[in-house]
Amino acid sequence: MKNLLSLLALLAGCATSEAPVPMAPSPGRTIRIGSVQPKSRLIDWRIKDAAEVLARVDANLAELEGLVHKAGAAKCDVVALPEDTLGLGQWEEAPQANLGDVLPRAVDRMLDRLGKAAASHQMYLVCCNDTFDSGAVRNTAFFLGRDGREIGRYHKVNMPIHELHKKRGEGFPVFPTPDLGTVGMLICYDMVFPEAARCLALGGADIIFHPTLGGAAMGDADISLAAFRTRAVENYVYVVVSQRGAGTMILSPQGKVIAKAEGKDEIAIADIDPAAGRAGGDSMNHADDMRARLFRERSPEAFSMITRTDPPVLKKVPAEITIDEAVRISRSGHTEGEAKFGEAAKLARDGKKDEAIRAFEALIAEYPRTWIDRVSRERLADLRK
Repeated sequence: MKNLLSLLALLAGCATSEAPVPMAPSPGRTIRIGSVQPKSRLIDWRIKDAAEVLARVDANLAELEGLVHKAGAAKCDVVALPEDTLGLGQWEEAPQANLGDVLPRAVDRMLDRLGKAAASHQMYLVCCNDTFDSGAVRNTAFFLGRDGREIGRYHKVNMPIHELHKKRGEGFPVFPTPDLGTVGMLICYDMVFPEAARCLALGGADIIFHPTLGGAAMGDADISLAAFRTRAVENYVYVVVSQRGAGTMILSPQGKVIAKAEGKDEIAIADIDPAAGRAGGDSMNHADDMRARLFRERSPEAFSMITRTDPPVLKKVPAEITIDEAVRISRSGHTEGEAKFGEAAKLARDGKKDEAIRAFEALIAEYPRTWIDRVSRERLADLRK
């Protein structure tokens, strides 16, 4: 009985402390969605001075404001930006003594400046960045109203092992609006877990905004696109993907890609009716909105396996790395690790074969199971021919 109650709370209430009544969008009302695909604006991890880091944040915000205004000029009703909006992610991976000073100030500037830019066009805004509160770092998506004020925020729930030094979110909140319908947000790795999008859909979400730096499945681009399409159609929701550099798109509740950004600092734009696009069914029963059938035809009493923390499969596939080791490798892999790899590659280019071999061997030992490990092995194979 306890497991069943926990399951029902997860699937029906999505583990939120409060369950706002979802708001249905007005039929026949079209809104314009803009999803930004910015170029990379990473802040160098070697910078230690807080004032200089914040100056780089301000420089990034100045350019991002331009993209928000671009969406406003296109008459968008809502504009969405990717995960790590400020470009601080790589900087954070190197141990930073002033993290608790920089992150709150950076996020305040983001919400103030981007919120005002969006409000000047009366647009909703979705953006995403790590936050720091009471000693904890959380990956957080923000939803701002047409007036630039925060409607709500979502803390990332599902994180890969190397991010588990951050604090998880505890549920999947939804945010009712009078014109978009009910809005939900997921961040990056969340989309790999079908349960996350389903929780938002069961909570009443009509649109899911997805700030990300990656795909929706472990695999190539085709598999990831298939997963995004599946998340949309299995829940009959619009999915708005915002990704840095590539991958920004908007999907319909039928799982179709209806808009896609083609280049860097470009915007995918689509006109949608949040109340429409969900018709479907089978030969015996057709529904104008398939959620009316789909979510009544579930059998949640049979789903208890989903909420188990110790499913039987974990006994046949034991952990291959500890959380602490994964975090250690990740926190230096994109910073010092990349720098060391560059040095090893230069040794090889300069014809210093023995030194390059030793450098690549050291990288394999220090960064197991990473791209550094994989590519170093490839370079070693070439050097030893």
